[in-house]
Amino acid sequence: MGKTKAKPAKRAPAKPTTRVVAKANPKQKKAPIPKSTRVTRPVPVVAAPPPPPPREEPIPARDIGRLIRYGERFGANKIDVRMWSAPGTLVPAQLPVASGSLAIFDPADKHSWKVLDRPAGVGQFRIMLSLVRPFNAVDATKDELAALVIHTGRPPIARWTAAQWKGKKKPVIEDQPRVASSTGWLALIDASAGSPGVLALPEANGMQPVEVPLTDGRRALAIPSGKGEFTAYWAVDAQDKPICLVIDFEAITQKDWKAKRV
Repeated sequence: MGKTKAKPAKRAPAKPTTRVVAKANPKQKKAPIPKSTRVTRPVPVVAAPPPPPPREEPIPARDIGRLIRYGERFGANKIDVRMWSAPGTLVPAQLPVASGSLAIFDPADKHSWKVLDRPAGVGQFRIMLSLVRPFNAVDATKDELAALVIHTGRPPIARWTAAQWKGKKKPVIEDQPRVASSTGWLALIDASAGSPGVLALPEANGMQPVEVPLTDGRRALAIPSGKGEFTAYWAVDAQDKPICLVIDFEAITQKDWKAKRV
């Protein structure tokens, strides 16, 4: 008989291996993470440029800030302030300035054109009226226009100066540059395209300003100032940037300016 082949032995099933995870020892300190050996250059600190030196503008002879404070007393009168809106709308009006320069002139006198020496900035500037009225008045029928305010920046105010005219000889510190009106109107406008010449305006009636659109796209703001000579003032911040322009229309008497404040 032939030999029979032996059957291969069956392999025993492999026992599952269990992975032993070592428990962390809370008392054992973690190995420190090695620091990178890469050398990095320090980032240079660029210092902010110093503010420009303040302009040499005359110091106002009066505390002009009183003209824009609501409730400020001047003898028997007080100040009221309000943002101006064009007739027929409740949206506050704005004076557009694209060139950064403002000019003041008498709309009927082409020789009265004066550009403010200090840059006003670029933007749409809010227009505020400063009104003076008897302290005990209950309505606005007794109001007079004390000043026009053009807001060009943000407070706080660091100081006040008297505005100068571009291209004119710098006045002595006691001098207050003035602009004259022989018609009872003064106008402000973006100075970019120069003087527009004579503007046709109605006879001044009351205190309402008038917007005058020009053919070159600019808009002039005419203010019923009354006849006389008037001074413009700048309020500036600690960086010598303009916050607002104020034109004093001399509605408050010298006696009331000197009256004891209540």
